Amino acid sequence: MPSNTNRLYQAVLRDRTAPISLRLRRTFGEWLVTKGLPAPSAGKPSQASEADGVRVRMDRGNGCGRYVLDEDRGRGVLRTQVTYAESVPGMTGWVVVRVEENGETGAGHAPGFVQAYLRTAQITDGAVHLTDEADTIDEDHVHLLIRTLSEPGRRVPVVVVSVDPGDAQAARTRADRLAGAIAGAGLVVRFADLRAQRCFNEAVGAELGVFGGGVRTYVAPFDPAAEGYPYRHRTTGGPMIRKQGGEALDLVVDGAIGETARRPLPDEVERTYQVVSRILAGRARPGDIVEAARPRPAPTGTRLGAELRRWMLARNGNPGAVTGPPAAPETEETPEAREAREAREAREIADTASASTAPVPEPGPATTAPSAQPGVEAGRLARAVADVVTRDLRGEIETALDLAASAAGSGSESREILRRIHTLGAHVAALRDLVAVRHAGGGPPAPAGEGGDDRSAGRPDLLRTEHEVLQQEYAEAVAGARKLEERVRWLEARLAEAGQPVFGLPAGEPAFEPTSLMDTLGMARETLAHVEIGDTDAEAAKLDLAYPVLARVWAAKTWDALRALDAFARARSAGGFAGGFYEWCRSAAGLAIPAGMVAMSESRTVTTNGKYSTKRTFTVPEEVHPSGKVLMEAHIKIRKGGCPAPRIHFHDDSGGRTGKIWVGHVGDHLPNTQTN
Repeated sequence: MPSNTNRLYQAVLRDRTAPISLRLRRTFGEWLVTKGLPAPSAGKPSQASEADGVRVRMDRGNGCGRYVLDEDRGRGVLRTQVTYAESVPGMTGWVVVRVEENGETGAGHAPGFVQAYLRTAQITDGAVHLTDEADTIDEDHVHLLIRTLSEPGRRVPVVVVSVDPGDAQAARTRADRLAGAIAGAGLVVRFADLRAQRCFNEAVGAELGVFGGGVRTYVAPFDPAAEGYPYRHRTTGGPMIRKQGGEALDLVVDGAIGETARRPLPDEVERTYQVVSRILAGRARPGDIVEAARPRPAPTGTRLGAELRRWMLARNGNPGAVTGPPAAPETEETPEAREAREAREAREIADTASASTAPVPEPGPATTAPSAQPGVEAGRLARAVADVVTRDLRGEIETALDLAASAAGSGSESREILRRIHTLGAHVAALRDLVAVRHAGGGPPAPAGEGGDDRSAGRPDLLRTEHEVLQQEYAEAVAGARKLEERVRWLEARLAEAGQPVFGLPAGEPAFEPTSLMDTLGMARETLAHVEIGDTDAEAAKLDLAYPVLARVWAAKTWDALRALDAFARARSAGGFAGGFYEWCRSAAGLAIPAGMVAMSESRTVTTNGKYSTKRTFTVPEEVHPSGKVLMEAHIKIRKGGCPAPRIHFHDDSGGRTGKIWVGHVGDHLPNTQTN
């Protein structure tokens, strides 16, 4: 297919039962028959067939294979590609299933053969068992669900369906539909009754529970005792499901599949995946896949990880952990021993980081689970270290600085210090996530000069220096322009005193020069009475860390935009203006921004595709919308083009019950057909 394809589904299935090829060919072949194609022959290493716009090619040999099915859907081609490799020394057998589209072919769902294949053996994602249908959890098995959710090596999301008090069969119907749609890419469970549901909610806590006929998607990693951001485990409320039916469940499916669709393959799967293509093309020997599967040497950072772990144990009241030198690693560590050690260290780190919070209920009899991937363990290490800083040390710093500010002088100074501490905490948390993603192998490609493609190899340092100078000059120019804008606003205030209807700043208001997007959000929450900003700190902090110079410019423009929204909402809620925010900016009725920065709607492709619209749906009070969420199409373009292209997404309720603007997102451009 062309390079401009969109991936709709991906599943990485670990299969220890040999041979994979027989079971996979049988289930895949039965699916082909339903599409009007002949069943594959057992004796042919390569075969192809076509009927009514559906084409398939199947190649196998030397312990691996690949099946490619193309379906012409009129508006595009839907490709299902299945690649597999049998188990070899040092590696469990695997099957990678991918569904991609060229054009608009529809939403992503699991191919029809996946459920049947999952029934052929105990197949996992590397850590947890992937079932072919929804599991039912009763009161006696809630601890097993919590163990599955908390498994360090889990890659797939777990969708939990709660009991609908008004319809006894609704949970079963919803769970069955979800299980078929995300098979292989996620797990679906439902509670047998309200007792099991209450037991689960009591164990994980109110912020992480699910109830009222709602559905919640628990992403990985998950630790109920140390979860710092419960809203990343997305909830679809019961009222929304009862009202929208299948459309609401499709949003759940899109969100769950999106968690794994573009996730990097596990390290040993990625290495052997590339060899499979060469073997099938005759450019590699069968033994090459064994060589590729051979575990790589332990990274040099292992000793550092051990030191960090020992420091954290000491930090939480176990000083004996730091006595004596660290144990030297064995020179010839087996793959099984290395994986067991890394999983054990990750569990110790997670337990240490959550020592000050309530523990998870004691699980039942221990069972042996496949060990976690090294990249995941490194990511957990990064998160655990940052959690100690942001949770344990941050409280101490806040208390000390609050006392110092109170003793030093005015309340505004105290608020300024605390606002900066909040900004620091958000930046540390964002840095934690960036480090975790890079350690897990999912980070962005290295920039030129650091392992990436440097097209100016002869003078990268010079170009980098020139770029930094231009950024600084741009920031200085924007700062100068803002000072002139403040002078204009002062003149507007004089006009207001003369009786002119100007909705600007009152005379004498001190200028605020934000240094980061987080600085802007903190000041806006503190001073703008008609703008409410939701949980968008993580997205704003990512831009602050990645583009520190440009973030100062974006922060200033964001501050202007939020002030304009506040002035508009204040005027409209008081009856002083009747139009919308776009008209407000065009009419220059008061404090405003250029109308070209404002877009009050998204494209039809974005609003009708759940994969994109769900990213633009944010939490609001029920007095704004009964569902507690609203699609925020209206947005402000802080930067019109380029990458990144920061945006502010908002919902206008200035003429409604709250009389306010509700901001759901301040951060990089949200996904659409171009960004994907």
